[in-house]
Amino acid sequence: MSETDEILDYLNVKSVDGLFSDIPDRLKVSLDLGKPMDEFSTIRAIEDMGRKNKAGNMNFLGNGIYDRFVPPLVDEIIGRNEFLTSYTPYQPEISQGILHSLFEYQSIISDLTEMDITNSSMYDGFTSLAEAVRMAYRINGKSEVLIPENIYKSQLSIIKNYTEGLNLKIITYGFGTDGLLDLEDLKSKVTSDTSAIIVENPNVFGLIDENAFHVSEIKKDSILITYYDPVSLGFIIPPGEYGTDIAVAEGQQLGTHMNYGGPLLGLFSFKKEYVHRSPGRLIGLSKDSEGKKAFVMTLQAREQHIRRSRAMSNICSNQALLAVASLAYLSIMGSEGLRKIALITMNKSRKLKNNMKSAGIKPVFDGINFSDNLFYFDRLEILESNNISGGIRLSSISEYNGYGNASFFSVTEKTGDENIEKLAKILGD
Repeated sequence: MSETDEILDYLNVKSVDGLFSDIPDRLKVSLDLGKPMDEFSTIRAIEDMGRKNKAGNMNFLGNGIYDRFVPPLVDEIIGRNEFLTSYTPYQPEISQGILHSLFEYQSIISDLTEMDITNSSMYDGFTSLAEAVRMAYRINGKSEVLIPENIYKSQLSIIKNYTEGLNLKIITYGFGTDGLLDLEDLKSKVTSDTSAIIVENPNVFGLIDENAFHVSEIKKDSILITYYDPVSLGFIIPPGEYGTDIAVAEGQQLGTHMNYGGPLLGLFSFKKEYVHRSPGRLIGLSKDSEGKKAFVMTLQAREQHIRRSRAMSNICSNQALLAVASLAYLSIMGSEGLRKIALITMNKSRKLKNNMKSAGIKPVFDGINFSDNLFYFDRLEILESNNISGGIRLSSISEYNGYGNASFFSVTEKTGDENIEKLAKILGD
């Protein structure tokens, strides 16, 4: 029996492929490199394969991860040795620098969202949303969660995964023909059993949803969870200003490159009265034995590390490096810079809509879009042959099927006007 067979027999697995059975087939990539070779030859073979990738495409991808300008200073800062580490700062006496940085990160995100408290980061936006649902359940113990009917499939999947065993009932609420959430429908579904209401702004359709500002008026005793776009807060009302209890977001746009989809950063903020029900950890300001200023881990549920059955959350780390990147980004941009980026993005969306309409391609909604724009168009095979990255079908990311094969095209401040015009002309032709 070979060594491989012995290992498989010990693990009670029939084949090497069985070790990876938990990974969906659609996510598996096979690199057939042929017979075994030395390290240098392997690197050269992989580099040859990489040269087949297309580069220089016009980029209209979005829906959660965006190609925004990252000032070179951000990469310079997070590349420093004192930040570029995977270790959590458990020893405050030798980690004052990183603890100070995370304290400032918490402060700047709290200022951005106008929420009381921000933790020192989560894994990504979608798991932050699921953690928010669990936190709401810890706060009130109620059994129903109201979610948008057009929520991303991946968001819903993670919520279900994270809340398995809590016996939560997930109920959807609808949208109007204008693409904004239906306040009357939502109001009719809020009951004494409602634990949390999830709203998104901008919403899944990419629209700035003015109705989201009024949900706190009808939520009764439930917890209002807002999933927001951090760059959009340069212009639109922050979640803390319209009664949000827990605000979560994907922070990739704040100083992190697209990187083929990761790593990501989960932003997690909440009202101070819920601090002892929050996941993750908080960095606080204290004094040392000599009375000097010192930064410490003020709150971290130790059950996360030793008695997992009693844990507030199963997150035992965070995204400290990317949190520092977002701190650097926001510090460099400042409030005026962020506002400028938000306004440029909205202006690009308006130009995209106008150019597409002129080319005979109708937008699904006439409202104000931020980055993501939904159009009645599904001939996506045209894009690849014209070196265009983009065109994500609504049906591929959401169970909502009210608009056929409508597709998203997204913009950022980096999207050139000439590319917008070229896209509209190609698709129109």
